[in-house]
Amino acid sequence: MPSFVSLQNVVYPSHELSLTMILLEEWSLIYVEGLDSKTYLQNQLTIDMNFLLETHHALCAHCNINGKVWSTLRLFHYEKGYGYIQRKSVSEIQMREMHKYSIFSKIKFHELHDICLIGIVGSDARAFLSNFFIDIPSENCPVMHEENTTILWYSDPSERFLLVLSFADFLIFKKKINKKIFFNNSKQWLLLDIEAGFPIIDKTCSKRFTPQAINLDKLKAISFKKGCYYGQETIARIFFKKTNKYYLCYLISKGNIFPEIGSFIETQIDGQWSKIGVLLSIVHVKFEEIYIQVVLYKSININNLFRICGFRNIFFIKK
Repeated sequence: MPSFVSLQNVVYPSHELSLTMILLEEWSLIYVEGLDSKTYLQNQLTIDMNFLLETHHALCAHCNINGKVWSTLRLFHYEKGYGYIQRKSVSEIQMREMHKYSIFSKIKFHELHDICLIGIVGSDARAFLSNFFIDIPSENCPVMHEENTTILWYSDPSERFLLVLSFADFLIFKKKINKKIFFNNSKQWLLLDIEAGFPIIDKTCSKRFTPQAINLDKLKAISFKKGCYYGQETIARIFFKKTNKYYLCYLISKGNIFPEIGSFIETQIDGQWSKIGVLLSIVHVKFEEIYIQVVLYKSININNLFRICGFRNIFFIKK
């Protein structure tokens, strides 16, 4: 019989995780289908669609005409078209903007509400999945499709897997589990993304940053060689003129505070607290630590101490 142990919203850093199943309820899956899907996405997204293999997934961004990021996407081939995973809070506005220019294209967008996104993490994750699936994705083949399930492989911050399946298939999958496994919510996956350095763009911070400001260039999520796409002129200008002034990182502190996403980050300059960044995401870890993902000015010394505007807790950069 399956033995599920609820972690009661306790989130752990990647190096402390036992075998854990995570329900990604804060993310959504968008399905794109139609004859013009590839061409249309090529004109909208920051990556070159010609290099997206059937067996791979890619991090990329959808930007507005000014080169500001609507959302960050995890894109892959799915069924007869493409699927992409993004933060649920931004899906409505992102889909509206993505669909805006499609009137003359043979393409359709669907947010799939009957699909379940499940994370499998921990030291025994690969062995655990091998009990249910013939082939498990890996570095050479990060996307596998088996029957009605798609599995995505992630290398960072440690090996983990994202399952895309229907709710009905998820219930069947759960019934087949015959070993102890911990069960947690989206905050656990959010922490893993923060540790991996994947930018978290929720509705509050949508269209606020260029891709370079959130490290998408370093994450190989931008093509500077393909043709035009929305925001390309601004993004290319920043790249070639090397004018990006920001970078993405995460900070750690102790305590239990609940600041709003989009709050300012401060550091002491000449004895005064000055605004030098923006809060993108926050996770409380083991009720003791606070991990926050932030965008900071590049000129700031990484050895500085930081705080969130309105709070006294002192943060430092995780190195």
